[in-house]
Amino acid sequence: MRNKRWVGLWFLLVSTTHAYDFSHCQKYYELASRSNSVSLFWQKGQVSFLHSTTPPKGVRILKKDPFIGFYLIQAPHTKFAYHLLDISPEAFKYPMASVSKTYARVGTITKRQERFLGHARFSVPIAPNGVVGNICYQIYGVGFKSKDPHAFIESKYIRRFLSQNTPYYGDIGVRVRSHGALVVELVDPFFKNNPFLEGDVITHINGQAIPNSARFEWVVSNLAYQSEAHVTIKRKGVSQTLHVRVDKRHGGFLLPDTFLERFGVVLDSDLVITARLEHLPAPLNTLRVGDQLVWINHKPIAPKRANHADKLRALQEALSHARMQGRIELLLLRRGLEFYIRL
Repeated sequence: MRNKRWVGLWFLLVSTTHAYDFSHCQKYYELASRSNSVSLFWQKGQVSFLHSTTPPKGVRILKKDPFIGFYLIQAPHTKFAYHLLDISPEAFKYPMASVSKTYARVGTITKRQERFLGHARFSVPIAPNGVVGNICYQIYGVGFKSKDPHAFIESKYIRRFLSQNTPYYGDIGVRVRSHGALVVELVDPFFKNNPFLEGDVITHINGQAIPNSARFEWVVSNLAYQSEAHVTIKRKGVSQTLHVRVDKRHGGFLLPDTFLERFGVVLDSDLVITARLEHLPAPLNTLRVGDQLVWINHKPIAPKRANHADKLRALQEALSHARMQGRIELLLLRRGLEFYIRL
């Protein structure tokens, strides 16, 4: 009944003033948010959602997706909350607004979200945890702290997060780039029975055309775990279909992605192992906390002065390229002693 009264007021203001006035939605926002989160209706209840690129401090985390920085936190229920709506052509028939505690500004969606980290954009700024909508209690997305004040997260991606018990992103063992076509750039050497080669061109997955990396990201991320994916590729101009058992991603997006994450390997800025799973298959069980990764196939992994992110990227590239060479010989430094292991 409360929400019905708010939408009734919305239509009343439209009809009496012949213009859309979203100022009353600020009051609704104050009653449907807290300083660090926004309240959403979900499964006949209410949840407190926030976005953060690092784990939020000073709150109890109930659910998390560190791949893309989504969190549900424990918080007292607010008087009101929001229903999530997917953006459809119908949404563009009515004016929209960016709403927060301090303002309600009319605008329009200028860019749809195409990737998990490639967010949508609104024509006017959106405050962190501000909302975008055209009715007070229904929203198309949520703002977040970003270098781009116009960026927001579409409800489609929030709904995906809410519907999962644990974060899941399907993986078929490759990293790709759009270069006129969708090209396999890197191949995971630890992905079981990986049939891909660097340079393969992916055209279809399970009969769906895959024109670019954004479409690849969404389709692959939503493939069912351990299902068989039928991937059509062109290799040296010849079409063929590969059959791949879908795995899950262990790194990527906001998390490190070197291909070693499936083994729980964490590396510092000097490529020194700071953590690993207790039980690893041979020969990876040779790895120890404190070991430094130095060379792969007799080549330095990265320049010593490179930053942490660049070193991790260089390691991922080196592992993929070594796999293409048919061997991975890893030089480790342990307590001043250098030695090779073959993976």
